[in-house]
Amino acid sequence: MQRKRNNKITVPLEIVELESDSFHLLVPVVINGEQGDMIVDTGASVTVADRRFFPDGCEEETDVQLQSGGITGSISDVRTISVRQFCIGELKLRDKRIAVIDLDYVNDMYQKHVHRKVMGLLGSDFLIAHRAVIDYPGRKLLLEKPEETTE
Repeated sequence: MQRKRNNKITVPLEIVELESDSFHLLVPVVINGEQGDMIVDTGASVTVADRRFFPDGCEEETDVQLQSGGITGSISDVRTISVRQFCIGELKLRDKRIAVIDLDYVNDMYQKHVHRKVMGLLGSDFLIAHRAVIDYPGRKLLLEKPEETTE
């Protein structure tokens, strides 16, 4: 069995200044067919989506316990789901597990400053798994596709 070499993926990165000297990094994503933006958040341990994009009727993973906290304290009402399709650039993942939390405070801030909505936070679980490199001058996020095996 031989492993194919990882393919590099380049994703456009938008640097948004919310207030003077306060920056966030946004990348375009498609989750279950819905387009939006995610904040690249190296401080987030896991990738999370805003619960308003995933109503209670979505298939929830019942055997997963997840505690979460942010810079503002503990975050309650965290659930995990498996999304059918998660696309970022040319990377297309199926049955991707993500946490779902209330991101109203993030979307309120984005509506106030840049009139945009955010689907979620792209966390370190994803960034590490895909060997992410943030190219600030080039305004791009570099990722690697998972390895494929051939016989």
